[in-house]
Amino acid sequence: MKEKPLLILDFGAHNNQQVAKIARKFNVYCEVKPYNTDLDLIKKINPKALIFIGDEESKELDAAEKKSELKDLGIPVLEFGNQKEPEEIKAFIFDKCGFSGNWTIQAFIDDTVEQIKTQVGDKKVLCALSGGVDSSVAAVLVHKAVGDQLTCVFVNHGLMRKDEPEQVEEIFGKQFNMKLIAINAVDRFLDKLAGIDDPEKKRKIIGEEFIRVFEEESQRLGKMDFLVQGTICPDIIESVSNKGVLKSHHNVGGLPEDIDFELLEPLKLLFKDEVREVGEALGIPHELVWRQPFPGPGLGVRVVGAITREKLNYVRESDAILREEIKLAGLENSIWQYFTVCPGCKSVGVKDGKRTYEEAIVIRAVLSNDAMTADVAELPYQLLTKIATRIVAEVDGVNRVMYDITPKPPSTIEWE
Repeated sequence: MKEKPLLILDFGAHNNQQVAKIARKFNVYCEVKPYNTDLDLIKKINPKALIFIGDEESKELDAAEKKSELKDLGIPVLEFGNQKEPEEIKAFIFDKCGFSGNWTIQAFIDDTVEQIKTQVGDKKVLCALSGGVDSSVAAVLVHKAVGDQLTCVFVNHGLMRKDEPEQVEEIFGKQFNMKLIAINAVDRFLDKLAGIDDPEKKRKIIGEEFIRVFEEESQRLGKMDFLVQGTICPDIIESVSNKGVLKSHHNVGGLPEDIDFELLEPLKLLFKDEVREVGEALGIPHELVWRQPFPGPGLGVRVVGAITREKLNYVRESDAILREEIKLAGLENSIWQYFTVCPGCKSVGVKDGKRTYEEAIVIRAVLSNDAMTADVAELPYQLLTKIATRIVAEVDGVNRVMYDITPKPPSTIEWE
């Protein structure tokens, strides 16, 4: 019989993934939910034990009432603030609660494949394949469960990195031999985004347009019942915060209410490092599994303000230079994420002996384990100089390069 999970309730923790990652390190399956999760849902999850994390000094009445209500369930509870000691957690889950510690990545794959088979039955599935790590692992996992019942749709929205559309078609259409439909919707997306400078509106437009494209393709293919998305746990945690919404994710907050699909999100309870482990176990090529994290809205949130084709080109070309130089320096596996941003400001400069008034580009490079917090990567100064020199020389329309040295928090990793 499958073991009941450990449920972690967040009462405003600064790093609400840490306890979950510690528990899973001990091979104990757990889930993270905000403290105000409905009691009926908690009962449906049927946890074997509860951990409360967050501010012990919280005087919020509803938080105190919630704790009292949950303690009445009669299951073990561990309660503490933001200090999370692995040995304390280990003692609680094993000595007090008697967890078996038999949850593994392979167990997750086996369980998820069976769940997908049961949920889908003989129905058809459409996958929103972006070519990023999350959607790629989700696609392969679902394909393992339902085979040719899955059709992958790749939408080129004009917001991808350099050469990525071609790489997606090569890897999934040829190497993995999946049913893959590639749609060129560049003009459609960029026309919808024209003049929109609010980041949340951009995310919503991109998310909704994705769904509309899939609905249209579904009609051409015949009835499609399920839509696969690469939503992972941090997407949900960041979109549903006890302190208010930080930002909506393309895989979470960008969906219209009237979609014609039932969502299939096989990775929604995993953290990024676990998604990569699943990808490796499924036999996905190492270079794809360890590909740079990329937001659902793509370069749409790396062009600050209104999106134009010119600004997209500045980001796409400068990003390609950055990635090439990072790889040449042998640093591609030691930096969590690195990319360029067009902040939408111009400055005076001199190129080829002539005065210019052109765009600036910002380099962002961070170190992280889970994307919830991040430190700035201290790139060698000579490398930064080389990258900046190449960008200014090779990207027409750019005359200035800056380096973002702000950790998360207070900043987010992405600029929008």
